[in-house]
Amino acid sequence: MSIRIPVPPSPQSTSSALSGSPPALDPTTLALLTSFIAAKTEEERRFNELAEQAAARVAGLALELDSEDSEVDDKPMISVDEYRLAFGEDWQLSQFWYTTPFAMRLARILHSLCSPETSIAFLCCPTAFVAFQHEKPLRNARLLEFDGRFGVLSPRQYVPYDMEEPTKLPADLTENFDLVVVDPPFLNEYTNANVVKTLHQIMRPTGKLIVITSTSVTSVLDKLYDSAPLGPLRKTQIEVEHGQLRNDFACWGSWEGAEELGAGDGNEHEH
Repeated sequence: MSIRIPVPPSPQSTSSALSGSPPALDPTTLALLTSFIAAKTEEERRFNELAEQAAARVAGLALELDSEDSEVDDKPMISVDEYRLAFGEDWQLSQFWYTTPFAMRLARILHSLCSPETSIAFLCCPTAFVAFQHEKPLRNARLLEFDGRFGVLSPRQYVPYDMEEPTKLPADLTENFDLVVVDPPFLNEYTNANVVKTLHQIMRPTGKLIVITSTSVTSVLDKLYDSAPLGPLRKTQIEVEHGQLRNDFACWGSWEGAEELGAGDGNEHEH
């Protein structure tokens, strides 16, 4: 049995009350909603611009007799700030972008480990890839990432990567990379075990590995990254900064001497 609660009549007429406007949102809530919608609209606009530019680059590459000789990829990538405006974080994919100052410090540190011929892979860390390629583009840099949006950044350098199929990659990536930077998307042993399978496939036997992740999985790192070229890992002096996360994150390197990485705050001499 339903109970009907009487409602006092309003001063308006019955017809006016029935046709009246719905209750208005609290001004503060409305302002937040308006700001959110505006931000998402601007994000979509910027992303569409990048997609159009990527299509134009692909068209240009198709006209080259040898796309590897094209200078298209030699141009600096968008800045980290521009990237953050165009690519929203997806919490369901465990995406949390680095702060701009940290991303640029990391880029300088990574470049100090590279020559123009170095093959470097960024595994599940697009912010680091953008900062690196903005600082000084390397032709042999690749981004391995699940989120297909990042294909618009540089179609030739983006490699679709599904952590559930960790070894399903193009054959030319096998033992291809001198340096790999990885930020496993989820903080558990299962994720890291799959990442390790990928690393064993794509790293050269003499390669170097940089792992950025939470200190909460230190025991997992010790267990899985225990032999060359993946380890044993040494904790570096690089201080990791995210825009959203407040967890304690750190950075590890796989080679002797990696403990000193970051001591110069990213101002190391570039080769």
